[in-house]
Amino acid sequence: MTVLDRVAAWVSVPAPRPGAAIRLLCLPYAGGGSVEYNQWADLLPGTVEVRPVHLPGRERRIRERARTRMAELVPELADALEGETASPYALFGYSMGAWVAFELARELRRRGAPAPRALLAAAAAPPHGPRSAAMFDAPEAELVGWMRRLDGSAGMPLDDPRLLAVVLPRVRADLEITDTYLPEPEPPLDLPLRVYTGTDDEVVPVEHAGLWAAQATGDFGLRVLTGGHFFLHERRTELLHHIARDLEV
Repeated sequence: MTVLDRVAAWVSVPAPRPGAAIRLLCLPYAGGGSVEYNQWADLLPGTVEVRPVHLPGRERRIRERARTRMAELVPELADALEGETASPYALFGYSMGAWVAFELARELRRRGAPAPRALLAAAAAPPHGPRSAAMFDAPEAELVGWMRRLDGSAGMPLDDPRLLAVVLPRVRADLEITDTYLPEPEPPLDLPLRVYTGTDDEVVPVEHAGLWAAQATGDFGLRVLTGGHFFLHERRTELLHHIARDLEV
């Protein structure tokens, strides 16, 4: 498989912008997919090219085995992005995706690859901070109830037993990534770090989101938006306004 083939398997470009100043690689929340980001280009400047990341076990990669460990997923992703880091890029991750983006930035640093222009982390406490109880192995009723409370179904068929049987394994696999992830001690990243959090997020209180500051030596900014854990849906326009300003292009 060529470098281009590997990139195409992992990354899509729903709205190509060959003259863009920066590529924004977007990583999903647990159970989510690239579809969340397909319309972002409509609300971001023409200088930003949105590139959603496709993780195994969902959407066009539904036949592949979902990964359950950060130590397996991130090196594969770094391999696939070998040709992406030569041009200016930034990493955005939502909830689980924020931790994947963070660890990806560290993995790329270990390899001596060009660093992202910025790391954008949303709806996530830093990996070294306080954690919620593990949910990946919770009984089905408890897990579904937890998803309802977070309002994170985002159209997921939580009332259809047949479709739920397809969705829940993907959610459990993603939660296993975060519930088992323990980052190795490493120096802070030398890059700008922006963190976005919701005022009413029961998973990530605002004071926990602020602890991300310890993970980077570059400029740090905390953006607080009205809403719960999935302000991605509730405040999309506002979130993208902040992202556009934070990328400074």
